[in-house]
Amino acid sequence: MPQTPQELSDIAVRHQVYLEGLKTHEVKKNQIFLKDIDKIVSKKLMNKDISGYTKNKLNKLLTSVKQDLKVISDDFSKMVSGESVDIAKNSRDFEIKTLKTVAPIEYSVPSEAQLAAAVFANPLTMKGADTGKLLKPFLKDTSRKAVEQIDGIIRAGYYMGQTTPEIVRTIRGTKAALFKDGAMHRINRALNTATRTAVQHASAQARNQVWKDNEDIVERVKWVSVLDGRTSAVCRSLDGQVFNNRPPEGPRPPIHLNCRSTTVAVLDSRFDSLDEGRTRVARQYDSKGKQIKGKGAVKSIPANETYYDWLKRQPNKFQASVIGENRAKLLRDGGLSSEKFAKLQLSKDFKELTLKDMNRLQPLAFEKADVTEFID
Repeated sequence: MPQTPQELSDIAVRHQVYLEGLKTHEVKKNQIFLKDIDKIVSKKLMNKDISGYTKNKLNKLLTSVKQDLKVISDDFSKMVSGESVDIAKNSRDFEIKTLKTVAPIEYSVPSEAQLAAAVFANPLTMKGADTGKLLKPFLKDTSRKAVEQIDGIIRAGYYMGQTTPEIVRTIRGTKAALFKDGAMHRINRALNTATRTAVQHASAQARNQVWKDNEDIVERVKWVSVLDGRTSAVCRSLDGQVFNNRPPEGPRPPIHLNCRSTTVAVLDSRFDSLDEGRTRVARQYDSKGKQIKGKGAVKSIPANETYYDWLKRQPNKFQASVIGENRAKLLRDGGLSSEKFAKLQLSKDFKELTLKDMNRLQPLAFEKADVTEFID
């Protein structure tokens, strides 16, 4: 049985791997909605020449299409919302079990009502247009946009004099492009992204509720990002940052759409003796910047190493592929610690700074690294 906070971190990372698999499982369920959308398009448009419709007849058709599609979009939102509570319960139980593994004491267990409130009443902390949205409105907005896309394609096609088969092709895409050039492909990606984000949010909020209810034991929360080449700029810089749990502060995953980062509890100082020898897993890359497969693909590194500690040791080509040539030179040769480099990447509200912004803050580092171009 695991006995140390090393295992606390390792289990949290393994749980995130499990979540990624769960996201894929949940995403597959979206296919039924896509099939239903396709059925409505076929039923309402096929074998009809809408180019000869009057505006009044077209509006009646569009109203009928939108009503049918709204039923599907509402079903999508209800399904993902409903399953978010089950995911939250699973993550709550997992987190309690994990904490007991490391520190076998009694913990307060949040009720299902508390979990539902955390999932649906706490906003998404993602940056961008969805900042501050609650989960249900976020899901409804995603499905609403799908309906609007199809409505817009039919309406525009009619006014451009397109035939019905041409309009249907715009919606479905073409076989030559493997149907990736149609609206259905874009809708599929949007629904999948929303589903993955909802799973991440539900799990993060459940675990956060556990920590909140046990704040006498969980003092702080540490951000843990995936150590590979796909990690976003904001997650690279947040990796290793620690935020208070009493009172709560800082962001929680997902920080952006399709976020893969997680957080791990930092226990009260009473448990400091359990903190020795912690490690984390990092992917390995060869001198050409390509990910190593098979034996040697991953390596254990000290748990207190951050993303930029790890990236600084990677091949130059890989560094450039992840953060760009100029930032890579600054990381290697600018004389900045990994911690200072990470803080230089983000503004106070966790938005990525441009090279020009960074140069204004640390001109000597740019001079030392001989970075004279500010093209990201």
